[in-house]
Amino acid sequence: MNTRGIIGATASIPVISLTIIEGRVPDPKLESAKLVSVGDPLMYIWHFNSDTSVYGIWVKECSVEAEDGRKMKIIENGCSLDSVIVSHIQYPENNLKAFADGLAFKFPDADDVWISCVVTTCLRKFDQFTSANTTDYFCPKQPDCSKRLKRSVEKQIKSVEIYSTDNLVHHRLHVIDQPVHTLPYQDMEEKTIRVADEICIDKNFFAGTFAALTTAYLATIMLAGSFGLSIYRSQRKQ
Repeated sequence: MNTRGIIGATASIPVISLTIIEGRVPDPKLESAKLVSVGDPLMYIWHFNSDTSVYGIWVKECSVEAEDGRKMKIIENGCSLDSVIVSHIQYPENNLKAFADGLAFKFPDADDVWISCVVTTCLRKFDQFTSANTTDYFCPKQPDCSKRLKRSVEKQIKSVEIYSTDNLVHHRLHVIDQPVHTLPYQDMEEKTIRVADEICIDKNFFAGTFAALTTAYLATIMLAGSFGLSIYRSQRKQ
């Protein structure tokens, strides 16, 4: 007995957001990062603003841009273009959200950076869903970043126009340079220099005092000698 049937229904497409947090926990409910230092660990999280049981998320590409227009692409088709800046995107919970970890960075002489991503809504895969013609609108499980899938431009445009809705999401970060921390041995070296300076000052003081005392001593000896010689001469004359 064949129980397969067709059910027609509509579902509103939820809004996708990009949240960047400090640390390594992919939880969009945590406070988003605004002020970070170069090299701080970050977590990029793409998520829906409302609950959905039908749609999933697919990240197409991401770029980083400075205020003066300098721009660099960091993610393409879910794959990282620079593993130091950001990792490949992972899609847990059947594409209900996406996340990637990375490190905070900045352009030279620019503290503010804007991370912009083109994300697409897709249909999450369930056993109940079947397609007679194409599966392009279903969410891929995980991008193959070791070997990029090459698809024709015509097919890509058709898939985007018919089966998905693109969203442009942003997140602004103020990135500062790492503060310079004084190392313990540097403190010890500075203290040694200060002590050495103090010792040098004390030596100069003692050297001056010693010279003055020596001069006074020699003058006393000479005076005593002259006085003794005068007495001796006066006795001989008598």
